[in-house]
Amino acid sequence: MNNWKYLTQLNYCLKILWIGPTSFDLTEEFSVGATQLGQILNKASHNSCDIILVGVAACKAVKGMSDSSSQYTAFENESIVWEFLKGGILPGIAALDKSYPYQIPWDDVFSDTTQPLFVDIGSGNGLFLFQMARNWEGLNFLGLEMNEKLVVRCLQDVTLAGKRNLYFLSTNATSTFRSIVSSYPGQLTLVSIQCPNPDFNKEQNRWRMVRRMLVEAVADLLQVNGKIYLQSDVESVLLGMKEQFISHGKGQLVVDSDGRMENPFGVVSDWERHVLARGAPMYRTMLRKV
Repeated sequence: MNNWKYLTQLNYCLKILWIGPTSFDLTEEFSVGATQLGQILNKASHNSCDIILVGVAACKAVKGMSDSSSQYTAFENESIVWEFLKGGILPGIAALDKSYPYQIPWDDVFSDTTQPLFVDIGSGNGLFLFQMARNWEGLNFLGLEMNEKLVVRCLQDVTLAGKRNLYFLSTNATSTFRSIVSSYPGQLTLVSIQCPNPDFNKEQNRWRMVRRMLVEAVADLLQVNGKIYLQSDVESVLLGMKEQFISHGKGQLVVDSDGRMENPFGVVSDWERHVLARGAPMYRTMLRKV
């Protein structure tokens, strides 16, 4: 098998990391540089491969291939890799960590672990879940948030309020959702992702919260007729999230409500309140597992 055939095997990979500039001498007559490798990765992305790009050359090679941009995580600054090698966390690489490092004592967290579970991914300051937990005592609510300081503050408020149907964890839900939720004794009935921060300077990162690993975990663990609530004030972000769930939901997810649907909970997040106050629209989709 020659080197070209080795490169074409990238089409069958589930995750590819490309760091820095590159040039491959395949034969005396032919060589492949960054642009050609970018084209190969573009084809791989159509097979739902998660691709992580590090360095200016790698990022430039795939720039403009917008049809598969949602599969790319890009970092132009190569020094971030060295931080990772020294023990730091490289976003995107963290998705390779597929398990939450601690066992969750669910019986200590919730007063009744047989109650259905509502998970809010990217729970922020937690105010949305606090109000939901007050309104829906028959559900347990779990907020997953990467900002540890926000989670510490939320847990302090949970303790002060004496809430036994509400909890927060500091984690990257993309990589740990499956291991966390699969250990919950009850049923997963609803998952929400609201207003992920879009990066307008990098098209490929606009809905970076929603990756294939997360979608597959949600689709597998959600109970039949369970729902996924997606919301954003940026229409392209909402459409991107919905596309990811439909594409990678293993045929188990269908659109339950779409278009300009109203907020089904009667509880708004801080950002949603801000958007509506200035007269701007919110875009929402409800998916259902069949």
